[in-house]
Amino acid sequence: MLKSLPLTALVAALALGACNQAPKTTDNESVAVENAVAPDDSTLNEAPVVEDADDATAVTVAAVPKAAAGIAAADAAPLHDAGTIEDEIRDGKNVQRIRYGDGWAWTRGGKIVRTADRDGKEVAYFRPGEGKPFFVQRGDRSYAFQGGKPTREFDHDGKARAPDADRVREADEAATKAHDRREQAEQARDHARDNPRGDHDRDHRPGATPSPAPSPTATSDHGRDRDRDRDRDRH
Repeated sequence: MLKSLPLTALVAALALGACNQAPKTTDNESVAVENAVAPDDSTLNEAPVVEDADDATAVTVAAVPKAAAGIAAADAAPLHDAGTIEDEIRDGKNVQRIRYGDGWAWTRGGKIVRTADRDGKEVAYFRPGEGKPFFVQRGDRSYAFQGGKPTREFDHDGKARAPDADRVREADEAATKAHDRREQAEQARDHARDNPRGDHDRDHRPGATPSPAPSPTATSDHGRDRDRDRDRDRH
């Protein structure tokens, strides 16, 4: 038999659950998180599309943690830099979004500065022109990198510490996936530029089977039937 919780305990439990959830944001400052749309797989699996930020439907992504009070300036720096990119994306100025099968990528000034998986839970930030991320998020943990190596781990409250061996492996895996997503996004953008109409025609869609052309034999038989009918009408 289930026991009912006192009202105060229930409120506290709900508040704790809310605090333990990873904060979320959107890539459009005019759209609230609860109103953002997560396109389904069929949408993402369409031909890659490059979208202007002010025309695209907002998607939900994990927010950059705020630096905890009192942490060293060097530890707070990657959080600040990633947060600045996040703000620029939400502001939408000079920003485009690449929508493709594995998720999303955002460009500013033509350079990819952020990638995210389909669910917006694995997010990575890049300095313009660099192939390796300087900051990645995975669930409730985030990692900062220098020279391609993870140097700091952050919890969802923005507290920093040196990552242990297990966390280093997790950070390296997250960074590798982020690098791969960036490469895939570059290819998707090139594909979208080469196919501005999005390859929506059936016979030109990737993987589509073109309509078969009539065989020479069928064409010849059809021609002989037509000549036979013409001779019969003449007589």
